[in-house]
Amino acid sequence: MAESPIPVTLPKGTPHGFIPVYTYRFPLDQLLRPYLEQLFPAALLSVTELRERGEQALPQMPLFIDSGGFLALNTDVTIQEEGGLGVLVQPNGQTISPRSIYDEQRWAVRPNFPVTAFTLDFPAPACAAAAERERRGALTISNARWTLSQIRPFRVFASLQPGLSPAEVLDLQPDGLALGGLAPYSADRERIRHEVRAMRALMPPSLPLHVFGLGHPQSVRAALEAGATTVDSSAPQRLAADGRSWTGEAVTDPNSAERLALALSNLLTVSRAEVPLHLHPLWRGVR
Repeated sequence: MAESPIPVTLPKGTPHGFIPVYTYRFPLDQLLRPYLEQLFPAALLSVTELRERGEQALPQMPLFIDSGGFLALNTDVTIQEEGGLGVLVQPNGQTISPRSIYDEQRWAVRPNFPVTAFTLDFPAPACAAAAERERRGALTISNARWTLSQIRPFRVFASLQPGLSPAEVLDLQPDGLALGGLAPYSADRERIRHEVRAMRALMPPSLPLHVFGLGHPQSVRAALEAGATTVDSSAPQRLAADGRSWTGEAVTDPNSAERLALALSNLLTVSRAEVPLHLHPLWRGVR
């Protein structure tokens, strides 16, 4: 028997559905930009991308600005505690801290284009020991509480991992919650449904819930069905850059125009994630 949906009553105007990731490093994203601005309710940029953008303009659309905490999954990155907060240290010595993220997210605020900011969280790799998971979880909560205590020129979503209780941050009235750590399990749709439903059941129905790093249409559909409000991923572009689409098309050594066409196909497919992939009119089997 299918589980009954958890009631969700979101404020009017809350973004819903798939949110594409935007970068400044790949030519394909630059080609896609005008389409993203017209077709999607928002785009997600990481703080690491903001640092790479130089003089390039921000997309003319609402932005979700991630902390870059996904880098915590890299084996060459370290997580340090400084003044009770967690700081991510990259191999080149560059750091990502709650304070630096807050400043960079605040800089991106513009009239007419709302910003949704995410707190710095520390997902743990599957091989991490229990003690390390606990340490990362505690620093994730500390970072979220610090950011939620600051003046908010933007919406702030508290980023959490599966197993962390939202009760640890709800007293500071976040504008939403975000669930990370599921990208390595994208093919396990039952796990996605379980973790999203578990988080949704512990939070007010009026709060949005974002899920990081799920791009396959079936994974996005599983998250949205379970109560997620929005889901992001760069997978549509990455698949297109490799010459493939989720509707089964494959192009050997694609040129820029072919990559753009494949990326648009992937983005439009995932934006209609409520439709099972095998019912998509162009579906020919996923390679």
